[in-house]
Amino acid sequence: MKRRVLSVILAAATAMTVAACGNSNSSTVAQSVAADNSSSAATTAFADTAYTGDPYEIKMVVWSAEWGNKLDRMMEAFNEEHKDDGLTLTIEMQSGDYSNFLGSCAATGEYPDVFILTPYAQVQQYAKNGSIKDLSGEPFVDKVYKGSLASVTYDGKIYGYPANYEYLGVFYNKDLFEKAGITEVPTTPDEFKKDCQALQDAGITPIAATWKESWTLKHLLSMLISPFVADNEAGFVSGLNDGSQTFDQDWMTQVLDFADIIKEYSGSNRMDLDSTAGFNAMATGSAAMQFTGEFSTEVNYAMDQPQNIGVFAVPVSKDPSQNKLGVDVGITYCVNANTSNYPAVQQLLKYLSDPDDPNGYIVINCSAPGAAPPAMPFDGLYDSPSNEDYNKYNDDNMTCNWIYQQYVNGFDVMSGDLFQGYFAGTEDRDQFISDLKDQYASYVEANQ
Repeated sequence: MKRRVLSVILAAATAMTVAACGNSNSSTVAQSVAADNSSSAATTAFADTAYTGDPYEIKMVVWSAEWGNKLDRMMEAFNEEHKDDGLTLTIEMQSGDYSNFLGSCAATGEYPDVFILTPYAQVQQYAKNGSIKDLSGEPFVDKVYKGSLASVTYDGKIYGYPANYEYLGVFYNKDLFEKAGITEVPTTPDEFKKDCQALQDAGITPIAATWKESWTLKHLLSMLISPFVADNEAGFVSGLNDGSQTFDQDWMTQVLDFADIIKEYSGSNRMDLDSTAGFNAMATGSAAMQFTGEFSTEVNYAMDQPQNIGVFAVPVSKDPSQNKLGVDVGITYCVNANTSNYPAVQQLLKYLSDPDDPNGYIVINCSAPGAAPPAMPFDGLYDSPSNEDYNKYNDDNMTCNWIYQQYVNGFDVMSGDLFQGYFAGTEDRDQFISDLKDQYASYVEANQ
């Protein structure tokens, strides 16, 4: 996710705006990991054959260059495997605004063979517009967890490869908790505030702030809202899209009450600290907690002596049974509907979805410390305290989707910008809620 700082940096409305539908697939992706670890129903596996076509350069574009080393290894491995059949893979890493790149593609009508889209609304938008290819018959559909397919489904067809599950929550230093006398993770807002004060009284910075960058607040706002709408997320998003619902809900009081606790214990300089500062604070043991995703722990595991970092669900609700760990598909690979050599691209899809290839995408990207789990069974996941906690939440069926990925296309980015204003104190509660309503309506109109 920032390895992109990952999944999420993308989304904003592109130059091609088409009607973005709400998520018509109500199955809960995260819960499917625990409730259904089987792969999907069999389909026609028409890519399980060797490539026999003409030499071809497959062009793939991803966001950010922060995972460049892994992508270089992927290119080298794929090209070595296909040195005899003339296939080569070139990966372009977009270091700028990825939405601008997509907008340029839309304006020219020229997309690379394979490119990343945000799950749910953006995939559905591009599928409806005819820009990406139907992949329903590809072998990966049989391999991935059934629930992950909701993130790439439009009109009953599969339009992307859901590559990774990722999780968002409160990552915490277990040793610092113990030092402050905290023996159990908090499950309610009152417990959370009490623990923050205990950490502060022990001379420990309670929360590592990252609020200078609005994408971190996009994640945070989603973490705070998702548990309250988890039981009817499709209905909530549908209501936002047709105007029958807004963010002015009873639970928004609890959301903003909890946000105020976070602000109080993030330090007076909270708006000056970016993700690099926050990730480093956790990796060096300078702070006890951070609201983030598993991607942030890569920095920790790059240290000679990594911190003992686990994860717990954001205790935003006064009802502990509502507080669930946010788990969802973070990356989807889509195929240009007009690619000139689909058989070649099929070989890349096969490479991306093979958990047994020692030089494959999954082993390279999902087995290292801090890596996101693939959206299919995989024995090579790194053994870490946070992954152990993640598995426990899955086993207990205490997970929920990320609501921000199901908003109308582009609004996820705006939600972070607006929440940043609330954190900085430039907007009060009423203005923030009003702006959420007005901006969402404007994005719905823009996507029509």
